[in-house]
Amino acid sequence: MKHLSTFFLIVFSFGAFYVNKAGATIYDVNSLDASNTGNGTSGTLLYCINQANASAGPHTINFSVAGTISVGNGNPLPALNQSITIDATTAPGYSGVPVIILDGANAGGNGIEISSSNCKIYGLEIYFFPYNGLLVSGNGSDYFQIGEAGKGNIIINNGYRGIQIDGADNGMVAYNKIGVDASGFCSANGYDGIDMLNNANNDSIYFNHISCNLYNGIQVGGCDGTVIKGNIIGPLATSCSGNAYRGIDLEDGTDNSIVGGSSPSEFNKISGNSYWGIEVKNTSVNNLLSGNIYLCNVYGAIEINNGGNNYMEAPWITSADATTIIGTSPDNAVIEVFKSQNTNFNQCSSTPSNQGADFLGMTTADANGDWSLSGTFGGYVVATARDATGNTSEFSTATFTGVDDTLVNACEGGILNVFVQAGFEPSALELCQKNCLDFSDASQNAVAWQWYFPGGSPTESTDQNPTSVCYNISGIYDVTQVAYDSQGDSSVAVVTITVNATPPIPEVTLTNDTLFSTTAFSYQWFFNGDMIPGATDQFYVPTEDGFYYVQVQDSSGCISNSIVTNVILSGVQDITENEFVLVQSLTDAESFKITSQLTSARNFLLRVFDTTGKQVEEMNLAAVAGFSERKISLSHVSTGIYFVTIHDQSSHYHSSVFIR
Repeated sequence: MKHLSTFFLIVFSFGAFYVNKAGATIYDVNSLDASNTGNGTSGTLLYCINQANASAGPHTINFSVAGTISVGNGNPLPALNQSITIDATTAPGYSGVPVIILDGANAGGNGIEISSSNCKIYGLEIYFFPYNGLLVSGNGSDYFQIGEAGKGNIIINNGYRGIQIDGADNGMVAYNKIGVDASGFCSANGYDGIDMLNNANNDSIYFNHISCNLYNGIQVGGCDGTVIKGNIIGPLATSCSGNAYRGIDLEDGTDNSIVGGSSPSEFNKISGNSYWGIEVKNTSVNNLLSGNIYLCNVYGAIEINNGGNNYMEAPWITSADATTIIGTSPDNAVIEVFKSQNTNFNQCSSTPSNQGADFLGMTTADANGDWSLSGTFGGYVVATARDATGNTSEFSTATFTGVDDTLVNACEGGILNVFVQAGFEPSALELCQKNCLDFSDASQNAVAWQWYFPGGSPTESTDQNPTSVCYNISGIYDVTQVAYDSQGDSSVAVVTITVNATPPIPEVTLTNDTLFSTTAFSYQWFFNGDMIPGATDQFYVPTEDGFYYVQVQDSSGCISNSIVTNVILSGVQDITENEFVLVQSLTDAESFKITSQLTSARNFLLRVFDTTGKQVEEMNLAAVAGFSERKISLSHVSTGIYFVTIHDQSSHYHSSVFIR
């Protein structure tokens, strides 16, 4: 007769989970009053910010009301000094346009000030504050996020700057309207749209509309690694109303910036500004200006001044016709060629003609500085040159190809592109409970993504291709992708997936020396963690000592494992309580401790198995007569539950232990 011992396993499922840090709270703004009133986690915006500031974050402030909050002199909004997300897109009635307005007409100072890291501001309209609409202040306020796809802010009519970023690194300003209201009309901030200074490094400015401001659209002073992509800087939908000074100003040692990029979704449209489209000056170097759209800037498209970009020399176009453009430049320079704005003679005739309106292509000069570009060309063409570190030149003079043509881009309007179309493919349409899926983006003309995974973990993602989305509860779920283009327009795709339930854990019993499983669709038996070839019946006859379990499968292909069963051949008895062995887990560097009280010295074989029955350790164990103690170290195994067996020819001891 065989001896049967059953170990009950605690199965831990590790996945995405929320850690409720001390003080981490969701607050609800349920009143539009400007006072500091509330109760618990609900109240006015001022109350919720004060409460969130009082304990370590991260915190989130949501809204259950919509309307205008008139911030007054007696009740200024405090700076955010914890990691706080203010999400006004949660307000009732929000559909892409802010319904929570912060009115600073009777206030002093800034609208919202961020002075802690990892703060996020979504879906607010901020206007009429005497200083900055939004201030990100100090090195401690890194990793900020002002707007994202579908959650942009409107920052208008403030007395000084729309947004000022002072010394904060690795943040992002995205999908906001700055100096332009929701209807696309000018609502100027009194100075720059965005101002960055004091080593605010590695910050990104993506897909904003920055127009009509009374100084520069974007000013960057003494910063490194700024990335500016996909913005409209100047034009409105129906007019060419730019910023009152430069579109972009890179000055005072601003280095290693990227303005534009390699694809149309990354190009900035810089048009109608009252001075230069971009000025690079005051020893600001290694600034890459690539692929942008320039039109109707009063002083010109690009100005290099006072040591900017190492005074990179502009190229010359020596000839141009309908199929070939030829020129010279500094040796080995990268050349970008554009159709110039004077291709349309009646557009902005009072502004310099050599402004690149439509990007045509790129080539590289040889070691003598000679270059050419082949294709189909018309109208007037211009070019820029850049060196190996990104220093980009001003535009060349405009040269006529001999072929009349038109422009794709005009001064007014957005960046022309094909409409965004959502689409994606899951790694499977059907899966078993407690398994995971990957999702592959198949959208077109998208630059940002928002995913929703009901029933999954995580429940949301902004990755382009989310991976390892796990489903622990069976059901039918609609996975949604919202794809956004560079203008914030969106498209939605939905795919339904089915999560099949895991079959019940099978029970194993021993009858007449045979292991039997409860009924299932199919079976596979395992011994010491390894599959037993051919053991696919509902029963199995063990042939040697060890750990057995059965894996069952249902008609959907989902599997479940039985509890591990320790089978001991006949003739072997348990070690008695008078001659006992105790296995105890430890918290120090050792893994577990064994104590014994034997009447005579004996030699045992010690084995350790994981929860699948796979042996992870084997050693000889000599126990003396009387009391003895032995500590065992298993540094090569991971934390978890393990099974320990100790036996000689006549007796057997078994236990489970948790190894830390």
